Amino acid sequence: MSLQDPLFTIEEVLLRLGENKQQGCLLVFKDAELIMIYVQEGFVLNATSDRRTGKEAVEQAVHLTDASYQWLRGVRPPDPVHSIYLNIQEFLLKSGDIYKNKIAETSRLHGRVVEPADESKYRYFLIPASQPATKLYLTKSASVIGRNKSSDLVIDGNNVSGRHCILDIHRRGLFILDLDSTNGTYINGVLVKDGYVNPGDVLELGDYRFTVNRELRDSA
Repeated sequence: MSLQDPLFTIEEVLLRLGENKQQGCLLVFKDAELIMIYVQEGFVLNATSDRRTGKEAVEQAVHLTDASYQWLRGVRPPDPVHSIYLNIQEFLLKSGDIYKNKIAETSRLHGRVVEPADESKYRYFLIPASQPATKLYLTKSASVIGRNKSSDLVIDGNNVSGRHCILDIHRRGLFILDLDSTNGTYINGVLVKDGYVNPGDVLELGDYRFTVNRELRDSA
C-alpha cells in the first residue's frame, strides 16, 4: 500500500527492517520515481531505480523527501549472483541522518523544549478492513488489544496473542507498543516494536487489519 503520510521516513523503515532481520522488497516511490530495495538478514542484497543501482540507489531512496513506500514481505532479489551485501546499520551510520540526529539531540541538553499538541480533543478509533463502516473506539488512555478476554479490545484470532499490543494516547499522539507478541505488530506492512501511529496508518495483527483514525470530540 502507498502512504500519503507515512509513519516512518525511508531511512527509519530500512533501519527497522535491518534490526528485525526481515526479508523482502521495499518499494520507494515519489511521482514517477520508483526504487526497489531487496533486504535480507540485516543487509541490502540489491537495489535498482531508473537511474541508479546498488548502493547509489539506496542513497537515492534514503534522501528522497516526502516519498511513499510499500513493503513486500518474503520477496527475493531477482539476481542473487550480483548481491551487494550492504550492511544496513553501517550504511545508515555513514550516510543517513538518524544517528546524526541522535548525537545532535544529546548535545542540546539545555535547549528549548517544544510542547506537543494536546491530543485530549480527539477520539481515536480503529476501522476493521472487513467492516469499513465500523468504528472501534479506544475508550481508555491506554488500551490493550489481544485475544485474551480481559483485553480492552478483544480480537479472537489464532494468530493474535493473548495480550498482543497496547495503544497509548499521549499528548504527542497515539503510541503503540508490541507486548512481545508471537507474530508481531505491523504498521503499514512494517514490523514494529514501538512508535507513534498517524491517522490513516494500517495496523496489522495476525490476519486482522485496521485503519487508525481519529475525530474531534464534541465541544459541548
